[in-house]
Order: sequence, then structure tokens, then C-alpha cells
Amino acid sequence: MHRQQKQINLDKKGELFVRDHLAELRTELANRRTLLSHIRTALAFMGGGLALVKFAGHPLAILIGWILVPVGLFILGEGIVTYVKVVRAVRMEKKKTDAAEQACD
Repeated sequence: MHRQQKQINLDKKGELFVRDHLAELRTELANRRTLLSHIRTALAFMGGGLALVKFAGHPLAILIGWILVPVGLFILGEGIVTYVKVVRAVRMEKKKTDAAEQACD
């Protein structure tokens, strides 16, 4: 009975490891996807702003275009900072779970 119970505990531990690993991968992929969406939005703002500056004849449209360019740069910077923060948080969490797994062994 004791061997069977020990085998069940090892199986559950393996399932938890796989589940945690897959959750980590999902988080990493979601973080990359979020960074790409920030980049896409920043490019759209900057491209739209430059198009207004280049092709608009009205001074208000040109002003709006020059405002959109730094807004796009801000969005890009915010996306990069968020990406780095999440990567660091995931690494710290991984270190904690790895230490906890080693302690259980």
C-alpha cells in the first residue's frame, strides 16, 4: 500500500510540474503577443502621424501628425518596459518554484 501511495504522489508531482511548465510557456507567449501588439500600435500611430505631416495641407492636421509621432514612441517604450517587467517576474517565479521542487525532493 505504501509503494502504491508513493507512486501516486510521484505521478501527481509530475503532473504539477508539466502543468506549471505549460503555464509558464503560455505566459511567455502571451507576453510576446502583447509586445507585438504594442509595436503594431506604435507603428500605426507614428505612420499615421508622419502621413498627416507629409500629405495634409491644413495646419491643424500637421500639428496632430506631430503629436501622434511621440505618442507612438511612448506606446513603444511602454510596451518594452512592460515586456521586460513580466519577463523578470516570470524568471523570479520560476526560481521560486524550482527551489520549492528541489526542497520537496
